[in-house]
Amino acid sequence: ASPDGGHDAEQAKSAMDKKGGEQTGKMLTLDVDENKRSHTTKRAIPTPNIPEPMPPNLAFMFTKISPEQKMYMWNIYTMIFCLECLSIVMYWALLKYGVVSFAASTSIYGFVMIVLCIQNVYILHDVIHGATFPPYEWQNYITHPFADFISIPWMDLIMEHNRHHNSTFDLLNHGEFG
Repeated sequence: ASPDGGHDAEQAKSAMDKKGGEQTGKMLTLDVDENKRSHTTKRAIPTPNIPEPMPPNLAFMFTKISPEQKMYMWNIYTMIFCLECLSIVMYWALLKYGVVSFAASTSIYGFVMIVLCIQNVYILHDVIHGATFPPYEWQNYITHPFADFISIPWMDLIMEHNRHHNSTFDLLNHGEFG
């Protein structure tokens, strides 16, 4: 397995071995100078900061997420979205049928939505990093309907998040991303 626990590196290696070990395209080649910096951007090639030896309590951070874990994350995210929708229906029902006062109804709704929205942010962030592509096409559209009047498209969110990680000053300054 590769350093992240995945099998992508092994697959790429075995494909190279089948072709006699020579690289036929530019996909796997690094165009660097004698200082191991990119000819195009003059930045150092990123290397993961994997601690040696690996402490057992950090090993999970460097393992690739399994398909079962991806499905679990998307299922939890979908459940949170459904609960957010149901909380709107609950608020409507509390107001419509006058079970409790307006202030109590709003307080109950506000508390429930605050808790769900916080969980939404945390799970969404984990999904962005670990299970970027949803298992079902319709899940592309449930990521941000409560963030604006119009849902933010999933791929725009992914691209903006990746841009954030690639341009965060402190990470660049410490050489984490090149």
